[in-house]
Amino acid sequence: MPTNLTPEYRKAEAAFRDARTVDEKVSRLEEMIALLPKHKGTDHLFADLKRRLAKLKGEQEAGGKKAGHGGGLSFEREGAAQVVLIGPPNSGKSSLLRALTHAVPEVAEYPFTTQHLLPGMMGFEDVQLQLVDSPAVTAEFMPVHLLGLVRGADAVLLVADLAADSLLEDLEAAAAAFALRNVSFGRARSGGEGGEVVRARILANKLDAPGAAERLELLREWAGDRLEVLPLSCADRRGLNELPGELFRWLGIVRAYTKHPGQKPDLTKPYALREGSTVGDLCVRIHKDFAERLAFARLWRGGAGPLTVSREEPLRDRDVLELHT
Repeated sequence: MPTNLTPEYRKAEAAFRDARTVDEKVSRLEEMIALLPKHKGTDHLFADLKRRLAKLKGEQEAGGKKAGHGGGLSFEREGAAQVVLIGPPNSGKSSLLRALTHAVPEVAEYPFTTQHLLPGMMGFEDVQLQLVDSPAVTAEFMPVHLLGLVRGADAVLLVADLAADSLLEDLEAAAAAFALRNVSFGRARSGGEGGEVVRARILANKLDAPGAAERLELLREWAGDRLEVLPLSCADRRGLNELPGELFRWLGIVRAYTKHPGQKPDLTKPYALREGSTVGDLCVRIHKDFAERLAFARLWRGGAGPLTVSREEPLRDRDVLELHT
């Protein structure tokens, strides 16, 4: 049965043959698997690619690489959540990373200044969120490792350039590059045979630029109900100071603090979980065997308490717990 491989798959296959490091081979194989047409004619090829990927990942782990979700990353996932900045050239991703974190990416007016994935930690009150800057995405270029990183991240921020008349075409080109690899962006994460939807928002950058208000309206019309648009400016910091709190709430992060009997809680180092997490989930976070030994918990919430609760009790932000085994 014919495989009917696409030109995009052939291009990824050629890039795999040219790859020299294990990390790059892993990323290229992952891209080939994403681009491979799914039908009976490709079943054997798909199985072969999966076997080769498993073997390479075994070599990668044996080599002690910090692979992360996409393979070959030079940094580890940190903080309460990981959010990836992606977008077209000169949209201002690096300026955002510099303004929101202590990272020092190179910032310039010419395109493709950013050549590598670069993380930075953004603080909100007593938690840290990891922002990752990435090379520009165009219809012709998808950086190595970015696809796996985007799939494994908690969310994506699509950065749009309100100073550019071509902002809609630029965003569509970046979205099309991911769509070729069965990844799209929406308000909620989902997945299935038709592809994977990654949770995302649009950051409309350069709100200070001439004509930005008119382009913002066009962008909102283009986004419709699919994606929420957050306007801001790195130049005059409009919307920038509020962004960490906005992302914290959007990601549904819940902070829980623990204390020992008779002692005050340490309110500087919370456990960061997701909305819907329970006391039992917190115990697993502390130690994988701790949840099985939990007898009950005492809970202080919103200045009230203590209440005696079970492992099934849903957590709310800023809960304080005393765990008893």
